[in-house]
Amino acid sequence: MANAPQAFSPKEWRCAVVSDATNAGSTGIGTTMNQLDVDSISFPSLNVTQALDVRSGVGATLKAEDFFHDRTLRVVELGLSGTLHDDVGHRLLIANICGAAQTDNTNQTIASAHKIVGQRYGAAVTNNASSLTVVLQPSDVTNQRGIELFGCVVTSFSITADVGTEGGRYKWSATLQTGRIPDLDSQVTPTITAYGNDDGTTLAAASGILVYGVQSVLNNFTTTIDYPAVFTGITSGGYEVVSRGVECAVTHDCQIKYDTNTKDMISTFDGGAIKAEDMFIIVNNGKFGIDTANGVLTNVALSEGDIMMLDCSIKAVDDGTDELLIIDLSNA
Repeated sequence: MANAPQAFSPKEWRCAVVSDATNAGSTGIGTTMNQLDVDSISFPSLNVTQALDVRSGVGATLKAEDFFHDRTLRVVELGLSGTLHDDVGHRLLIANICGAAQTDNTNQTIASAHKIVGQRYGAAVTNNASSLTVVLQPSDVTNQRGIELFGCVVTSFSITADVGTEGGRYKWSATLQTGRIPDLDSQVTPTITAYGNDDGTTLAAASGILVYGVQSVLNNFTTTIDYPAVFTGITSGGYEVVSRGVECAVTHDCQIKYDTNTKDMISTFDGGAIKAEDMFIIVNNGKFGIDTANGVLTNVALSEGDIMMLDCSIKAVDDGTDELLIIDLSNA
């Protein structure tokens, strides 16, 4: 058998997503998908179960009869990162971890006493908290094979920006998990809508920044939602049920200028007080603005550079009324 002549660039692959509320699930991609802007295609962690231990017998070797392999009851994990765009695909990821529908011009929130009660996954489920299907699509399916991950839930999502990187352009990263058996031999070519060339999501558009209630000069920030998934139950297609873990955590890490407005932040952190109102706010013209009302400083430290900066870490706190996080998408 001769060697195959084909060779492929990793940049020829696309990553696309669609809600399982409208998709046909593991029976095939039944609707138009939305492309995500990713830095590169990351291969998922398949996490198959294998028993390779040497059992008692003749010789110090693994025997064929002792080998065990299972791909049914495992959690497949996919990590993605890229440039954040103001479109359906990227907002779907945020909506999934917030347990809400993806709707244009509608903010996504982590409300007080937040809990995704109706988390569901599988084929053709209709629910605001429905899972997602993610496809890693090659340039052709004759000489390559696509990867389809059904029943995905977003367990972590981060928005980040740095004034020194691409003009403060917003970036994103996410971790997705599924308990369903993926299709690693897909020959389907779904219709994929490309992301838009939208340059509105940059720090340059920010009209106001507050950290611990004071006007601050921001160098960079990362806002993260962490909401673990729990899989249980048994079916031939993988885990039967997905639910959420015990905590939905919202954190902010930022670097701000050390000046007369922020000089007291170190002693404030040492005092351990919870800030009520205006804990962390980035006003950004309705395009991924960030608002956490109440929180606590979990770290503050001087950071030496060309000028003195402060590294600050914040965790949102539920006061029983205010949202832990509002992502402003009113102009999205």
